[in-house]
Amino acid sequence: MKSYSIFIVLIFVAIMIVSVSFALWSKVLYIEGTVNTGYLDGKWISAFNYDQGLDPNPDGSFKDKDVGSTVISGIGTDTLVITINNAYPSYFNDVEVEYQYTGTIPAVVKAINIIPHGFNLASACGANDGPIWVEVVNGVGAQLHQGDTQASSFKIHVEQCAEQGATYTFTVEIVLVQWNEA
Repeated sequence: MKSYSIFIVLIFVAIMIVSVSFALWSKVLYIEGTVNTGYLDGKWISAFNYDQGLDPNPDGSFKDKDVGSTVISGIGTDTLVITINNAYPSYFNDVEVEYQYTGTIPAVVKAINIIPHGFNLASACGANDGPIWVEVVNGVGAQLHQGDTQASSFKIHVEQCAEQGATYTFTVEIVLVQWNEA
């Protein structure tokens, strides 16, 4: 009989332990606080192109021809604007640029988008299916931390189907993603 009483007491204690454990386990815990997240951001800090509209003479001086020039604007912003003025077929220019990452979390350059204004880009150099062909050279895939810079360049070629005396403008934008999403 004594062992039977001990058995009942042990069962009673076990039920109490399970009940207390369940009661504590099923409580809802509320945590309040502030989470500060970072951001992705950057700006174009420099741009240079090899055609300022002045063409060299054999003696080293320059003559100002009214053909083929490239104008760049948007330094200090996240959108670069490149304008090709009065360029002739097979006009070629190389635009060297530098981008500075100002965000607070590491980022990867997912893409560099070329967005034409009112025309279609050519699919390849010499394809002649659009008036301007632009090739992005390096920069995509680079991992950037706050303050880092990334150099890139754009090879620009005017195709045969370009209109005489036309002005072609396009914007260049960098697409950034968090480093762990790349």
